[in-house]
Amino acid sequence: MMFAWLGLIHVNVVVVAMCALYRAYVAFAAFVFIAFVPRGKPYPKFGVKLARAIARDACAYFPATLTFEDEGAFLDAQRRGQAFVIGLEPHGVLPLSIISFSAYYLHGDEEVYERKGGFTTAMRDTRALASGAIFKVPFVRHLWTWLGLDPISRTTMMEMLLAKRSVVIIPGGVAECMAMERGVETLYLRKRFGFVKVAIQTGAHLMPAFTFGQSEAYGYWRLGPPVVPRFVANWLSETFAFAPIVFWGKFGTPLPRATPLRTVVGKAIEVKQNANPSKEEVAAKLEEFIEAMIALFETHKEANGAPNARLCVL
Repeated sequence: MMFAWLGLIHVNVVVVAMCALYRAYVAFAAFVFIAFVPRGKPYPKFGVKLARAIARDACAYFPATLTFEDEGAFLDAQRRGQAFVIGLEPHGVLPLSIISFSAYYLHGDEEVYERKGGFTTAMRDTRALASGAIFKVPFVRHLWTWLGLDPISRTTMMEMLLAKRSVVIIPGGVAECMAMERGVETLYLRKRFGFVKVAIQTGAHLMPAFTFGQSEAYGYWRLGPPVVPRFVANWLSETFAFAPIVFWGKFGTPLPRATPLRTVVGKAIEVKQNANPSKEEVAAKLEEFIEAMIALFETHKEANGAPNARLCVL
């Protein structure tokens, strides 16, 4: 299940290489065609079953946990129709902790949902939004859709939040891959005004979330000096929304190391709806979000196995 989730990207690379090596142009054309097969609802039953199995097995593999500082208040607000923008950090080599939200909202046991007071349709339709580049990759685009992810865009966020559906995003995005530093949790947030502006325009509350252990799941080599100047590597990352990075996990394979992924979700930051917020209003709310993220990190790092961890917010 773990390889099905994370190994398909590498399978795509191998398939393309084999098609080129053996000049299998028809096979390559068929492979490319798969990238254009619709991925929308209704999802195939086998796809949903596969996604549920992956979510459950992945959460057990690390293990991955998801806790809230005030889950009761969060769920009650969602049942009343309050939408949330959950800002999950850090991105890391891959945002593995997204799987915890997939299991929480989409693929949990009905008994668990009932024990928490029941989930409304809007709550079950919560989606994680990720780089659009991944949704151009055959097979991967469908699997990640079944897992609860969609391409990120301002339009998509607006539509979901106005429909009272919450979203999970990683505000720092792939830019954090280019700023990663071993031994330091690096967040790229100080220029991320967009998600805050959308939250204000829709009246969605903000929630900081941090995953401890994610930066330890992979080893990596990142394109940069002395091979190419730093600005070239950053340009590639920004242009293609994909970090120029080589990474490896357990035994040098695509499988991540089984390091515990402990995600903690902080308390909600209330947002008053304003269809046309000023730059100052957006900046102030972003600073409030950053302060809440720092406090969340410092409060919970010792209990989550990272007492000496440092946080850098760029």
